[in-house]
Amino acid sequence: MRSWLFIDGDSATKLTKAPMVGADAVVVDISKIAISDESPKIMEGIADWLTAYSDPLILNKAFARWLRIKPLDAPHWREDLLIAMKGAPDGVVLPKTSGPDQIRTLASELYEVEQKLGLKHNSTKIIPQIGETARAALTMSDLTRDPQPRLTGFAWNADNVARALGATRTHDKDGNWTDSMRHVRATTLFLAKAMGVMAIETSASNPRDVEAGIAEARAAKHDGFTGVSAVHPRQISAINQAFSLSAQERAEAEAIIGLFATNPGVKTVEHEGKRLDQKDLAQMKEVRALGC
Repeated sequence: MRSWLFIDGDSATKLTKAPMVGADAVVVDISKIAISDESPKIMEGIADWLTAYSDPLILNKAFARWLRIKPLDAPHWREDLLIAMKGAPDGVVLPKTSGPDQIRTLASELYEVEQKLGLKHNSTKIIPQIGETARAALTMSDLTRDPQPRLTGFAWNADNVARALGATRTHDKDGNWTDSMRHVRATTLFLAKAMGVMAIETSASNPRDVEAGIAEARAAKHDGFTGVSAVHPRQISAINQAFSLSAQERAEAEAIIGLFATNPGVKTVEHEGKRLDQKDLAQMKEVRALGC
């Protein structure tokens, strides 16, 4: 899944438009919905939206349906989750994840909710947003110690990291990530690769600058990220374009995969003067899959 569009769960307009944008995943954000007498009704509406778009035949191209819930130290996160889960989302994004204990807590809660609602066990996946506090950024490697079967990726959010640090910038004067941002970004990528899950890049620094968005998405792809977050619909086409294979990339991937296919059982093959092994084959299969 290349493009992840985050939309406000209490915006009827955004909920209506989001399915038509072309995002691979739509994340309905309920984390900022204030607790009030109206919030249960809003959650019921979100559950209805999730249910309405659960059938891939509704659109020419199906998209994954995700929730971004409140942090686990916020009040009423369980109550909101229980109502919204009636729509059987594909997964839950957990903001401000402090460590593996929170992922485990959410996994246990999802187990109970799935049983209560008659949903398939482990059908609801988890993507934690990590490194969003100073302590969390220093202990990110702890997340490898207790892998949960629901864990399907890691994401990070530059604005949230900066806010937690009291930083007034995410990039230096040359347009490069600052040291603190680079630490969280790189560790997110390392964790995802080490655990064999998706790595989701933060959203573009300027949602209105389409060209810059394409450049940043391409950089994310070349660095090893599997997808990019978006906070505005116009970012989606830029992300999808950046992650699409060029004719040259596709031809090279197909050629290498074909060499191994026509020589079953071999450990290495030679391609354009280079000796390639099974790791190269796996990488080419991943490249082809990402570009489909």
